[in-house]
Amino acid sequence: MKKQFKINAPKNWYNAVPFIKRELGFDIPPLLDPHTAKPMNWQELAKTLPTELAKQELGVGIYETDEYIPVPKEIHDLYKTYRPTPLVRAHGLEKALGIEKVKIFYKREDVNKIGSYKLNSSYVQAYYAKQDGVKEFIGDTGPGNWGMGMAVAAQEFGIPAVIYMEKANYDAKIDKVRVMEKYGAIVKPITTKEGTIAASISVALKHVNADPRNKLSLGCLTAYSALHNSVIGLELQDQLKALGIKPDAIIGVVGGGSSFSGLVFPLLREYRRITDFIAVESASVPSFTKGEYRYENPDTVGLMPRAKMFTLGNMFVPKKLGASGLNYHGKNPLLSLLVHEGVVKAVAYPNEEVDALQELFEKTEGIKPAAESCYAIKGAIEKAKEWNGQEKTIVFSLTGNAHPLEV
Repeated sequence: MKKQFKINAPKNWYNAVPFIKRELGFDIPPLLDPHTAKPMNWQELAKTLPTELAKQELGVGIYETDEYIPVPKEIHDLYKTYRPTPLVRAHGLEKALGIEKVKIFYKREDVNKIGSYKLNSSYVQAYYAKQDGVKEFIGDTGPGNWGMGMAVAAQEFGIPAVIYMEKANYDAKIDKVRVMEKYGAIVKPITTKEGTIAASISVALKHVNADPRNKLSLGCLTAYSALHNSVIGLELQDQLKALGIKPDAIIGVVGGGSSFSGLVFPLLREYRRITDFIAVESASVPSFTKGEYRYENPDTVGLMPRAKMFTLGNMFVPKKLGASGLNYHGKNPLLSLLVHEGVVKAVAYPNEEVDALQELFEKTEGIKPAAESCYAIKGAIEKAKEWNGQEKTIVFSLTGNAHPLEV
């Protein structure tokens, strides 16, 4: 039986903005108003987002100055229902790989009612939307994980949720659709020309803009989502200390970048000089490894603030990939800055090298990982092979599982 190490659910979020500015000395490019090309102000952004999220996104007040942001009591109480999440030694995987001396650990973000990390931010977003007296809480979802998080959170705070989902994903992930509906959300299948997350966001935005009381819910890319997900890295920091571990590599999958940012941002100060931080993306959507670092629209119709990030272009349509949650052209702007400056490394692996790892991990660790999480597993395996025979420790984040859902 694998030994698991637990700590308390964090009472604060970690805000990387002060550290990036003061200690790393990097200027953070501002978000730009899509209509004027001038720096966005929070009052304008709050026409789309809940007010507090707009302030978090633009670094207003304490979100510019304070590294540790208190988690509202209502949110902390919800976090305690599924956090802390365990850090597990991958003994079975290590044995199957035949590696020596290298230790592999994984942080399980799948141990909750929806089987993914998405609740870390969806609860917070619904909480702030409720405070604003939202009429409809509107968002999009790729393979359904964010949609499930939205639905659960919206029901918790008693607000109506409307979720747009590409028809192909709707049909393929009907079990997740049923979960969203179980929690009271309205799920609307759509067909866009691009078939991407960016296109779905555009549809959701048009609905948001139809009524000033509507608010947008986004599961990736944003600074506020990275902030909320910092509970992952904060817990990991304490778990590593409890075990006496100084990690040689911390690895995670990157779609929009929220889970990876939440994993690594709290650890940068302590470990950046001794640890490889590795962001793993799909070679079908190689924003970091083949994209450009420049200003780009997060959506396909130019309604959202323009962000400086690694991008393949907002009209990019990838080849078909099993991990549809990675189907996004850009990356979190703060994370993009750190990759651009060399603080974080990025690698890409083709789908055909990753897909088979779902079965391997299930056989060796007893968990069927989400397709997206297999990219982190791939990154960990490749690093373990590289370091075989050396006293090294690798940690990766298991962002979700593919176990059957209770509907």
